[in-house]
Amino acid sequence: MTTTRLLARGVALAAVAATALAMAAPAASAEPVPTFDFADCPSIPAGANPAEWRCEVMMATGTIRVGGIEQSLGPMRLTFAEGRLDGKYAQVFGALRTKKVPLGRGLLSTRLSYAGYSDFQSNDQRMGDLHVKLDLVGSLLPEGCAIGSDADPIKTAVKATAKPEVVSENPLVVRFPLVDNDFAVPRTHGCGLFGHLLNRRLGLPSPSGENSLSMTTYVSMKGYA
Repeated sequence: MTTTRLLARGVALAAVAATALAMAAPAASAEPVPTFDFADCPSIPAGANPAEWRCEVMMATGTIRVGGIEQSLGPMRLTFAEGRLDGKYAQVFGALRTKKVPLGRGLLSTRLSYAGYSDFQSNDQRMGDLHVKLDLVGSLLPEGCAIGSDADPIKTAVKATAKPEVVSENPLVVRFPLVDNDFAVPRTHGCGLFGHLLNRRLGLPSPSGENSLSMTTYVSMKGYA
């Protein structure tokens, strides 16, 4: 979501989506609106006022390029809650849901997964931070084999490249593009004897500037009250 006003420091991603209804015109042509599943909405903190909290669901598709591969992402569903606690902004992560995508001729598959950290409070530089890893799945690979890990993740910080489009007013659904071309990608972890071979084949580790993430994202929300 472009414009300084939308990306002002201290504005949460959820608030940006809500504000877009007043600032962005509806999309020129009708389009299918994604089905939003709020099953992963997390419990809000003890003592929090439900009226001050809402659950966000982001539906996204796109591509990620890491090292020597470019791979489809999706579909991806990201869920979190945000609100006020003791007078301050607070958030609770819910879940990141993705599906396996064949890599190359299909002998291996990849799946984006959560790596333990998120921050969806936006500022002038980014819309949010999310640490992820790219699971590598194959009959010969050990469970847990991945590009990155919780201790050594892929650290994404996405930016909006165009102003939002309201594709539905009831319920409110906002669409916008997100990109990150600045993240570094670590080597594989948990891949056993295949680790060195995979790193060499995939061009890992890969420095900042050699990787990219591009997504088309839809956002909707609901309250806790």
